[in-house]
Formats: sequence, structure tokens, C-alpha cells
Amino acid sequence: MIDEPISILIVDDEPEARDLLTMLLEQVKGVKIAGYAENVDQALVQVEEQDPDLILLDIQMPGKNGFELVDSLHRTEREIGYIFVTAYDEYAIKAMRSSAIDYLLKPVDPELLKDAIWRFREERQQLVLKDRINSLLENLGIGRRIKVNTRTGFLVIDPKDIVCCTADGNYTEITMANGRSEVISNNLGSMEKELSGDGFFRISRSALINLKYLTYVDSKSSVCRLEGNSVIELKAARNRLSQLGKTSI
Repeated sequence: MIDEPISILIVDDEPEARDLLTMLLEQVKGVKIAGYAENVDQALVQVEEQDPDLILLDIQMPGKNGFELVDSLHRTEREIGYIFVTAYDEYAIKAMRSSAIDYLLKPVDPELLKDAIWRFREERQQLVLKDRINSLLENLGIGRRIKVNTRTGFLVIDPKDIVCCTADGNYTEITMANGRSEVISNNLGSMEKELSGDGFFRISRSALINLKYLTYVDSKSSVCRLEGNSVIELKAARNRLSQLGKTSI
């Protein structure tokens, strides 16, 4: 029996990247293009309408990123494969390697694309996609929660909901995206270790910020502006600002 063609959704905010992937896929046997999307919201609609087998997606896009798309679709229990197509993001590549999730670096090598699709076909037949995606999300810290101690008990929180952590003597004040603040008994150093790999950056001895909420940096006054439920401005050390300017955000 002849296998059905693999239907592929292309998700990338750059028209040139979508065109290139289209051209390369035309050279691959046993595949068909199910549709295109420029961002995560469009991709979610396309998945509902086209029900693709495989998604080729960029990591960094305006608004939500590629990992958030994987997380959203994984919650629906859909059996979809993913091949990430990225120009950078060393941490993401490390996470995908450890999870054995396929990724391709731009500009895409045609032979590597064929190999990645072939591996997807093999793994779909072996029914191991779900375990691999679970591993990816775990390594990226998506959907994970941490426990932090308070003066009277403890909190269980999702790191992505933390806007910033600031030192308060031997304690730490955490500010959440919903505007809520809590003083916890973990010191700032221990919080930095706990949140390592979750997109946090130490801007000074007394402040740790979530880069997801960083909207503006004033180098002249050494101030970082964060926006969640409200606007927060924190003073940064000049040497840390220099390092921040070299960090992928």
C-alpha cells in the first residue's frame, strides 16, 4: 500500500523563508503543503482547518514564539511532528538536541530537510512523537512550575509568570505578570540558579528580570523597563547592561 503524502504546514514570519521552504519541499517526494502561517495565531487556525501531519516552524516570531505553538498544540493531544527552522538561538538548539527533536539552520540545506522529513516518517510509524515532544517541552521549561518558600508556607508558580525578582535583605520580592507581589525566603542568588534557562537575566546585584517582559533599556540612565500588568523600572549595573546588549532576546 502506498503511504499517504505527509501534509506540511509552514510557519514563518518572513515571506522569503516561506518561499524557500516551498521550493525545497517541491523537490521532496511524498509530501504536500497544507498551508502557510506568519505567526502562532494564524498557525493555530491553519491546524484546525488543515490538520497537518508536520509543521516546519521558525522559533523567533513577532508575538508568541515557535515553542509556545508546540505547547499549545500539545495540550490538544494532537499527533503533530515539528521541525524547527532557525537562524540562531543556541539554547534552543541545545534543548532540541537533548530531546532529539529535529531542527534546521537557515539557510536550509535541501538534503538535511529531506533527512528530517524521512526521520519524521519513521518516528510516526514507531509512535514515539508524543514522548519526544514531552521531552522537548520539559527541557525548555515550558509548562513547568517551581516551589518557593514564603514566611508562612510556600508558593507553586510558573516561571514565565514572573516579571522580576528583587533583593529584599535575605529575602526576595517576586513580581508577577498579574501585578501580584510576594516576599519569599529564597535569596536572589538561589532564585537566579532556580530560574537558569528560563529566560531570566541578572541586571544587578539586587535585580533579576524576565527578558520576556523587557520592553526598553535606557543606557544613559542605566534603567530597564518591564511591562506586565504595570510598568516597572529597575536600575541596572553598567557592566550587566553591556552583557545584556549581547544577549539574544
